[in-house]
Amino acid sequence: MIAVGVASSAGLAVQSSITCEPMMTTHPSPGPEPWTPPHGAAELTGILSRLRGWRPFNVGALLDDVADALDDLPPTAMDMPDLLQRLHAHFGQLSTISIANKASEKEDDVARLLVRGESLRASPLPAEPAQAQGHIRQVGWVVNGLVERLVEAKYLKGIEAKTPKETEGTE
Repeated sequence: MIAVGVASSAGLAVQSSITCEPMMTTHPSPGPEPWTPPHGAAELTGILSRLRGWRPFNVGALLDDVADALDDLPPTAMDMPDLLQRLHAHFGQLSTISIANKASEKEDDVARLLVRGESLRASPLPAEPAQAQGHIRQVGWVVNGLVERLVEAKYLKGIEAKTPKETEGTE
């Protein structure tokens, strides 16, 4: 029995040398903090509404509408409200581009045109056709001027301004 006891002690000694080594215990990390959305439901609804109402910037339509507003042949009385609405939409897009790029802070002409455009947008279309045509022309000049300033300042791309030499050969 003694031999068995010694064998058991020897077996225990071997086992104890294995199990007596210090064990590395790691504590579980607390984990990432729970995610919270950056916006509330009302803000997300507003963002979704603005995205649904977004229209791509259409340079061709803008230039066509400015040409219609500034043309020698005035638009008909029936076309004036629609043309004015489109010009206001173009002005709104150009205004957003100007503000996003801080063009109004850097360019005095841009700031002046934005103020003028806002005052024109706030005033209704006059009932008398000659006054309505004058109002539409003013809005057209503001939109045209804003496009020119934003192109010159390189805030708009895709609208190439031609130099006088380039236009001489195209006539």
